Amino acid sequence: MNISDVNLKFRNTNMARKISILMLIAVLNAVSLAENLFSNVLNISADSTGNVLLVDKSHQKMFVVRSNAPGALEIVKEYRITTGRRRGDKERSGDLKTPEGIYYIIGRVPDNRLTARYGPLAYALDYPNYVDRLQKRNGSNIWIHGRDEEIKDFITEGCISLENSHILDLRKYIVVRQTPVIILDNLSDYYVSPENLKAAVSFWAEYINGWTKNWDSGAVAEYCDYYAPNFLDENGRNLKQFKSYKTDLEKRYQWKTVMVDEISVLVSDCEAHLKFRQRYLCPTFYSEGQKQLILVPIDSNWRIVRETFRPISPSLTTEEMVTQFLSGWKSAWEQKDIDTYINFYAEEFTSGEYDLSGWKNYKDQVFQSVQNISVKWSALRIQSPQEQVWKVTFRQIYQGDGYRDIGLKTLTLKGFPGNIKIIGEEWVEEK
Repeated sequence: MNISDVNLKFRNTNMARKISILMLIAVLNAVSLAENLFSNVLNISADSTGNVLLVDKSHQKMFVVRSNAPGALEIVKEYRITTGRRRGDKERSGDLKTPEGIYYIIGRVPDNRLTARYGPLAYALDYPNYVDRLQKRNGSNIWIHGRDEEIKDFITEGCISLENSHILDLRKYIVVRQTPVIILDNLSDYYVSPENLKAAVSFWAEYINGWTKNWDSGAVAEYCDYYAPNFLDENGRNLKQFKSYKTDLEKRYQWKTVMVDEISVLVSDCEAHLKFRQRYLCPTFYSEGQKQLILVPIDSNWRIVRETFRPISPSLTTEEMVTQFLSGWKSAWEQKDIDTYINFYAEEFTSGEYDLSGWKNYKDQVFQSVQNISVKWSALRIQSPQEQVWKVTFRQIYQGDGYRDIGLKTLTLKGFPGNIKIIGEEWVEEK
């Protein structure tokens, strides 16, 4: 799909004036800013985007919106606001303009910093953000705060201000360091038809799928085409170094699997933020976390200028992953819980003359014939002959009532953490 097909709106470029961004939504008619479709908050596969604050400078309005899959955008609340005395995007300290872009609430301003003019409560935004710094914008102390006087249009020095009762009400929608704030000159510029909204969803879905597919398949050149010339990763690698690093990893690992889901998109005039859960599996480890891509428009294409990854849980080595699996399998075996035990096996499982159904019947008879079962293993060895397949070999000691045997057990495992199954099992008794 060509970007022009989705009416993307970019600032400071000659590109198409409007940008339909993947986000469930509803916008304004001539009378009320809450009846039509808009395209700034987009939920592709996330359970919920959480609350997002949309600021419309031209109409002096703030909306609290949220998208809960699979429904469309919900407008939770609308507030009257006032913004900077001068129109346009903030460029430097003291220019009396409210910045435009995608920001995050990074903290509550301490009460001892609040004079009466700021009302009873204030939150600080992360202005200047990464894109602002790339564009040499400066300034600081951009807040969302109350005020001790009547709300009138365009009267702040660059902050976003609400009536005192409204800022106190707003706090229940805010989670510090999580709640995004999209500040736009005119939200009505983001009106889209249902057809264009579908096109926007398709565009962003195809974008992230292409990025993921090229990384997963090892197409390093195509993968790096998604990145901007001035890209820097979290370790300070520029694009050339990043490409070299990815090329080296392709040589190091025989295979890898990259999966993304829980995808949401935020878009403003000059940047887009893609957030999603990323799961990465290779022969030696597994990681899971939240990835954020920050994109800017360059030559009619979105390019990544920054990416961050925050682990949801500690990375697992292959040995840790397999050991966790074996511990659950062993526990179900020792407890003679046939339903839990057989759930560790895949539909396509075979072992000698047994398929899955035969194996279940055989094990169920064994479980019913003994009072106590004990299983111990040692000398664990793991090989990965192909993608998402592990050949796991160990010395097994089995005891059931008065019976005892010792031998070499080999399990062939297949799948992704959270959905690993046994597809083959072999046993050779120790002589």
